[in-house]
Amino acid sequence: MRLIGRLTEAMRLLACLILVAVAVHIVTVLLVPTLSRADPFSSVSRLGPELRLIPLEPGSTPVDGMEDPDIAASICSFDLSSGPVKLTLPVSADGFSSIALHQEGGGAFFALSNSAAEKGRLEVVALTPGQSVERAAEDDEDNPSGEVRAVSTRTRGFAVFRSLALLPSQRQAAVSVVAGGSCQHVE
Repeated sequence: MRLIGRLTEAMRLLACLILVAVAVHIVTVLLVPTLSRADPFSSVSRLGPELRLIPLEPGSTPVDGMEDPDIAASICSFDLSSGPVKLTLPVSADGFSSIALHQEGGGAFFALSNSAAEKGRLEVVALTPGQSVERAAEDDEDNPSGEVRAVSTRTRGFAVFRSLALLPSQRQAAVSVVAGGSCQHVE
């Protein structure tokens, strides 16, 4: 009887330890995003001031650690509380170019590629829902603005400008494309 009693006590202790370990693990996993300072927006905001286009070295993109080395990229953080932000990128005639918009604390909320380019460039205006309503009210029904608008649920975010070098010899051209991008507040 004593052996069974000790065995039962040992099993209870083991079960309690396992439950505590599982609970600690679950709580830790749930708190990591909150406690982490290495989220993409934080990484981008440490690279430089808002509305400044910052070129990225291949493989150093804070958004995607597995970025293709044949893609030239630059990044620009923004704060929509000061007003809408216009993002512009020239496109290369023979390659891929894109602008991806990301919001703080979340993933990408809008992306545009060279297939949507007009007059040799991509343009998108990032704004909050309130700013979107204001801009829509200013539009003329007979002559709409035609601008592409991306509505973010958060006020802070960043844009990633990318251009693909189809051949190694085109790498510098791809770098020049993303260097020609711009981030600026609009009225």
